[in-house]
Amino acid sequence: MSQQSLDYRQHLVLFVDDEQKTRKYFAKLFGKTFRVILAEDGVAGLERFREYQDEVGVVVTDQRMPNESGTDFLEKVALLKPGVVRILSTAYADIDAAVSSVNQGGIYRYITKPWEVPELEVTLKRAMELFLVRLEREELVRQKMMSVDILAASDRIISLAALAIFRDTSLRHVGEALKAVVRLSEEPRGKALPDSIATEGLSWRELYRRHLSFMGAVNSSLPQDLTSPASLDYDNRCTVKEVLDPLVAEVSTITWSDARANPPDWPGPLNDIQAVIAPFLRTLAQIIEGEGEVRLEECLSGLEVSFPGRSIRSVLQPAMCATAEEPSRLAMELIAGCMRLTHHGGVLDFLPDPNHSESRLRIGFDVSRIERAPDDAFEELAADLVGNELFWSRFLD
Repeated sequence: MSQQSLDYRQHLVLFVDDEQKTRKYFAKLFGKTFRVILAEDGVAGLERFREYQDEVGVVVTDQRMPNESGTDFLEKVALLKPGVVRILSTAYADIDAAVSSVNQGGIYRYITKPWEVPELEVTLKRAMELFLVRLEREELVRQKMMSVDILAASDRIISLAALAIFRDTSLRHVGEALKAVVRLSEEPRGKALPDSIATEGLSWRELYRRHLSFMGAVNSSLPQDLTSPASLDYDNRCTVKEVLDPLVAEVSTITWSDARANPPDWPGPLNDIQAVIAPFLRTLAQIIEGEGEVRLEECLSGLEVSFPGRSIRSVLQPAMCATAEEPSRLAMELIAGCMRLTHHGGVLDFLPDPNHSESRLRIGFDVSRIERAPDDAFEELAADLVGNELFWSRFLD
């Protein structure tokens, strides 16, 4: 950190003292170098600290004040913001308490009254520099943990796909299914990500153990019928309504909205196309039960599906990070539903929602995807993962 370019006014210095003259003197001495805010005792100091908590980098307080001591006040500050740098101002008679506070209470320095102004200015500068270094370190740690989460997520998704193909080498378009799973698990743009799964402090041995546990759970719970039925007949067409009307009648949380347009027919026969799409929609409805509905709407490209996304993201999280929690049955059924759809030529296109209130996607079927499917599923997956920038950008944004 270059001191020549260092701006000591990036963050606030909170000065707490019960003597008004002392507060004014401190502000006059250091107000040009630092941004200073003042408080007359620990109660007012805590209020000021809470008001400017994100901006305060250094706290200086007198030891002897009404209501509570400076050390008691600094303990409360430390609970609210452990990284803030704390300095105790004390009379020479209280120096033993000050030394003890430095040695045991995590206080950065103590300064004695009357102040040596040049010495105090140097102390304040070093304190602010320490706070800025701590901020940099926290950001580096955060980025490191994010990188670990990214690595864990990509490993889990690729392992999931590889296990699925290993069990049935005729499975097609798994890369497309993985993109859909990633999109379903994403937080809306502009919203905070879910709480970290606390990878900080985890050893690589523990991360590896969790990954093996994840693969075991996937291997035991991934459905066996991802390529069933054998194929759809694109010459034997069904309307979207006749495919889904029985499912809407069966599941109360799946409802029709008014049609926007007449969609193209889907491939049949009827029982087979229902076996391809119904498990995905039924699982969506099970996951969001009590939170809302799965709304279906006919559109030019086929079917538009709208549903609350929060529960979906929560259910999929164990498949997306290095948590010790194993993916649930519903998570695996939802992932399998995506794989089953894309295997049979299904196309899942996600739509933006300006209000971030729900997730929206369109489902259609494309015969050309079946006709151009490669013979080697592993080769297709490798090419899709390596060459698909959209898929990887979901981790690297």
